[in-house]
Amino acid sequence: MGISINVREYTGALVDSWGDDGTVAELCELAAEQPDKYPLLWGVDRYDDTYFNARQAVRMLTELELLSGQPEAVRFRETIVQILRVVSLLEPAPRRPHHRRLHFSGD
Repeated sequence: MGISINVREYTGALVDSWGDDGTVAELCELAAEQPDKYPLLWGVDRYDDTYFNARQAVRMLTELELLSGQPEAVRFRETIVQILRVVSLLEPAPRRPHHRRLHFSGD
């Protein structure tokens, strides 16, 4: 089963979402091999809900970019691109509400 990724306003309004076929969970398992290097990705629970605020999402962008450069992550390139796209919606930008949250919904 896969993990869906949602960005929501604090009002609950859905901003964007993306679901996968299980590669997010596999990517997080790869990150879990080095929890000191990828603490936020390590913390994603494949069977439950995991939430991050905007400040944590900025750190997650760094973790994803770092992980994408690793040879063992080559097969996750498209997954990383999609996660980066969704997570980037929490970055500060003009006229963008700053109270958004990132939700990983495990199956």
